Amino acid sequence: MESFGQSNFADESARDKSMSAENYSALDDSENEDSRSEFTPEQQAEIDTKLRILSSLALFIGRDFRMPVVLNRPGAGWHWDFANNIVRADPQDLLNKPMEYLRFLLCHEGGHRRISRTSFIPTETWQQPGFSFMMNAIEDPRDNNFVAENYPVFRGQMDLAYEIDFDLENRSKEMAEAKLGYQPRFMRAGFEYIRQWFREQRGEEATFDESLPEEVREVVTTTLDSARRSWWTYPSRAEADGDEELITRYAEVSYKINLNKIWPEFQRLVERDLEDQRTQELLDDMRAEHGESGSGAGLPQELRDELTPEEQAELEDAIKQVIESARGEQENAGESGETSEESGEPESPAAQGGKPINLDTLSPGLRQKIKDFIDSLPEDQRRELQERAQKVISEFEDEINEEIGGKMSENLDQSASEAESQTVSDSPTEETGTEATNWRGQEAEAVRAGEERRRQMEQTLETGNDSPYQQTLEAVSDLIDNLTADLRDVFARRKVERYESGYRSGRRWNVRHRIAEKIAGIPLLQTEAREQQESESEEMDYAITLMIDLSGSMGQGGKIEESFRSAIVLVETLDNLGIKFEIVGFQDRLLEFKSFADQLDEGMREKLNQLILEVYGTNPGGHNNPSDNDDAVCLRAASDHLADQTARNKFLIVISDGIPETRGKSRDQLDRELKNAVASVSANTNQKLIGLGLNSNAVSAYYENNIAGVSTEEMVETLGELLREIIAIS
Repeated sequence: MESFGQSNFADESARDKSMSAENYSALDDSENEDSRSEFTPEQQAEIDTKLRILSSLALFIGRDFRMPVVLNRPGAGWHWDFANNIVRADPQDLLNKPMEYLRFLLCHEGGHRRISRTSFIPTETWQQPGFSFMMNAIEDPRDNNFVAENYPVFRGQMDLAYEIDFDLENRSKEMAEAKLGYQPRFMRAGFEYIRQWFREQRGEEATFDESLPEEVREVVTTTLDSARRSWWTYPSRAEADGDEELITRYAEVSYKINLNKIWPEFQRLVERDLEDQRTQELLDDMRAEHGESGSGAGLPQELRDELTPEEQAELEDAIKQVIESARGEQENAGESGETSEESGEPESPAAQGGKPINLDTLSPGLRQKIKDFIDSLPEDQRRELQERAQKVISEFEDEINEEIGGKMSENLDQSASEAESQTVSDSPTEETGTEATNWRGQEAEAVRAGEERRRQMEQTLETGNDSPYQQTLEAVSDLIDNLTADLRDVFARRKVERYESGYRSGRRWNVRHRIAEKIAGIPLLQTEAREQQESESEEMDYAITLMIDLSGSMGQGGKIEESFRSAIVLVETLDNLGIKFEIVGFQDRLLEFKSFADQLDEGMREKLNQLILEVYGTNPGGHNNPSDNDDAVCLRAASDHLADQTARNKFLIVISDGIPETRGKSRDQLDRELKNAVASVSANTNQKLIGLGLNSNAVSAYYENNIAGVSTEEMVETLGELLREIIAIS
């Protein structure tokens, strides 16, 4: 959302246009003449003077923004023409706004030209009601952060610009009341993101006005940290001078944060707004049927039967007031000679004049009964109301996007959707058209696949190519970065000094540093973006042990590979956060791979590759006894290691694909010993035991806290979510 100017992202091919010196022509009389014609000669002179000054600024920063500045139509706002790489300035602003404000507008528009990209967003995603407004509300702070960082002289003007233009929100509220009869929740949330960003710029705490609805406050509070991450995700000035691909990759990272972290919560507000609009559409129908009688004939009998006499009178009075208001507006329009006959189709009641019914004036009980009545309607009628509601909400969204500066893109490149469709069509479907093999054939195939994976692992280690750890780390780096950021946010929210500028800046720049590294292709092994741990950090209050089943059965169906991936996600995330952890495996005895005292360096990462080899019994110098699993003995040993840690919060997470089995002990004995070991650890320590069953429900028989039947495909995400949960609630 461009608070100060409308941006149209035309065909992406426009980015390949040559931007030669000739394109810097600041004034084009053929384009500007009509825009100046309605002003006096004195006003035209002032407009031209300010435009020349701004054009000089454009030349000054031309190495970055490279945009001529021409006049827009009076009152049409500021507009960035992407296809022609031109900024169109509103002549009324040139006359009435201070130069500091105008300078900032130019750089703001230039910032969008430099870093805002949308071609990768599927059209169907963008067209969801409320989505473009959410994106715009977060993109504007992102753009302004880029401008302020690279052109610090404009930071002061940014304050001035937002002080002047916060009345945009008030204008949008007036538009909402006139068109909808209520203020949409999603609109209020979008403006709240901008307000909180503005407070952050001033070094102020995130506080909310008492008039903000609780549900809006809850969504913004829940997603504000993600919004911060998104609006601090942008290229440096040097990177923005580079290739287009790098700029787009930053935009994609920001978009994915918005889509995955913010939109699911934000969409709940849109859905509530659609419910309100369904009510408004029904009231419009009643208003149309009410007619001139004023007798309440427009109320459906089924609804009237559910209303008390007081509620019926309340609803009839509201409808009458709207009808009388519409009649008065039509009479005034008739006196002025205005007509509305542009088509042969009848206009909607709202279009005939008068404001919609203000839903906030209806009692909660009445509104609920209207909603219940809508829910009881036949499916085709409900669908019609829903479609009408969605159309009105989308049209209003377009209007406020234009009012506050226009959508990021009015014409998203269709190739994004086409590419996605091609990707989907090329993907394997669930129905293969072949007969399923029997379970013996599946088992044989799994064994062959396991043998092939083992051969590949051994070959990789022998030939000195990138190790399994390095290869896997690259594959899960996004998960690690997201999980690290999420957990860091958890800890940050708990800090009393959360809003001190020094801490906030430190967290911000480290996050940006890592994003820049990731986009530049620098692996986590070589990162320089990790934060230094603060003294008395809450992260030091945690100690976590991951205990992995290394029995031979883990070599089937990709189970050890997924456990290995999960271990790497946990290892790198905890190391990023400075949380102490230990990685152990178990066969007939506990196998230690990374102790609490060990540093996670290159040598330790190479050592962790041995987790896989132990499953196949091919670890040089290792234990190599995958046929035996004595869970109880190993659990007690791991618990003893964890007990030596001074952390307040201790977690022991066990990944297993079955039940204990070892030579020399019966199944009953192994079963009994494991249950006793779990009971002892639970009763006699402050450790929290959690069992994860990989393609197995066996853990549910032993561990009170368990997640059973986790598929290999779900293992990495499951462990990540578990880590989020245990830290968030402890």
